Amino acid sequence: MIRKRLQNMDRLSDCELVDLLLANDEDTIEYVFFHRCDGMFAHVISSVFQSQDIKKEELIGEFYMHLSADNWRRLRQFQFKSGLNTWLTIVAIRFFKQKKASMQTNIMETDALLLEGAKHIADDYDIFNEMSKVELYKAIERLRNPRERLVLLGELAGKPTETIAAELGCTVSAVYNLAKRAKAAVRKYMKGNDR
Repeated sequence: MIRKRLQNMDRLSDCELVDLLLANDEDTIEYVFFHRCDGMFAHVISSVFQSQDIKKEELIGEFYMHLSADNWRRLRQFQFKSGLNTWLTIVAIRFFKQKKASMQTNIMETDALLLEGAKHIADDYDIFNEMSKVELYKAIERLRNPRERLVLLGELAGKPTETIAAELGCTVSAVYNLAKRAKAAVRKYMKGNDR
C-alpha cells in the first residue's frame, strides 16, 4: 500500500473504517490488520503465547478470518462505545487465548498420536523411508512449533488436511504452510543440521 493511501487511511474515523471493512475493501483490511493494529497484535500475541514459536502473520490471518466470518458478524456487533482499536484488542485477546487453549489441548493429544503410529505415509515423505519410525518421531518431537508437530503427526496418522485444520482451528492453507515448514525442518535435522 502506498504511503499516500496510508496517510489517507489515518484520517478516517472508526465508523468509516468499519464501513470499508464491512465492504471488504482490501486496502482497508491491509491497513487495519497489518499497519494500524500491527503493534497491538505483536504485543497481544507475545503476551498470550510468550516464548512459543508462533508466526505473527499467520495468527493475524487467522484472526482476520475469525472476525470476517459470516459476513463480518462479529464486527457488526461493534457499537462504537469504545474506540475501534480498543474493541479489536479485547476481541483479539479473547481469540488468541482460546487459540492457545486449543493448541494446548492438541499438544496433549500428541502422545496418543505417537502411540497410534504411522498408518499411512504420504508420498512426499520419501526422505523418511530410510529411517525407522522411532527416528522419524524423534525428529518430529524436536520441532519447536507444536502446531508443526501436530500437522506432521496428523498426516502420518492418515488424517485428511481438512480434519487437521479443524482440530487446529486454522485454514487448510495454514496447514499446508505448517506442513511445508515442518518437513523442511525435519529434513534439516535428519541431515545433521539441528534446527
